[in-house]
Amino acid sequence: MPDVKLAVRNDVLGKRRALSTESRKQKSQAIVDSLIELSLFKDAVTIATYLPLRSEADLSRLLRLEHRSKCFVAPRTLSNFELSFHRVTPSDMLEMGFGGARQPTEVADLVPPSAIDLFLVPLAACDPQGNRLGFGKGYYDRALADAPGYKLGIGFHCQLVDHIPFDSYDVPMNGFLSEEGLIQF
Repeated sequence: MPDVKLAVRNDVLGKRRALSTESRKQKSQAIVDSLIELSLFKDAVTIATYLPLRSEADLSRLLRLEHRSKCFVAPRTLSNFELSFHRVTPSDMLEMGFGGARQPTEVADLVPPSAIDLFLVPLAACDPQGNRLGFGKGYYDRALADAPGYKLGIGFHCQLVDHIPFDSYDVPMNGFLSEEGLIQF
């Protein structure tokens, strides 16, 4: 099965990389515009976002919007392939983590996954059953395994595929949001 996952990951990431910078920017803006209108976003107080890497959908505009009642957190990679979530604001200093990902510093306020209402989860691919294909290290699967919050996969429509093979440790998404709107599972 790892070979099938790798083939799907490579195919979908190739499609994502083929999107022009302008197209990714427009699609990312459409995703954020849709997201902030969703009741699951409006009702959430603590929201885990991510800081985009390479060709991922860019949600960083969320941090610049006025959401006085919201607490945004972002993941920090740990040496044991786990994530910790830390409060993040537009003015915070960031540092480089695993794979060149920007992340909050170690001194940023730690927020336990159990306190997060909504997880905005980056992905390589997602299928209509909510199966998420990540990047192969299991960071999010470990972090989300016991987290009660809503798990919303974020990606471009080209990242939605018919079927993703899954293992018992893979954590399914509750929904997928692309520039074409929300799909709930």
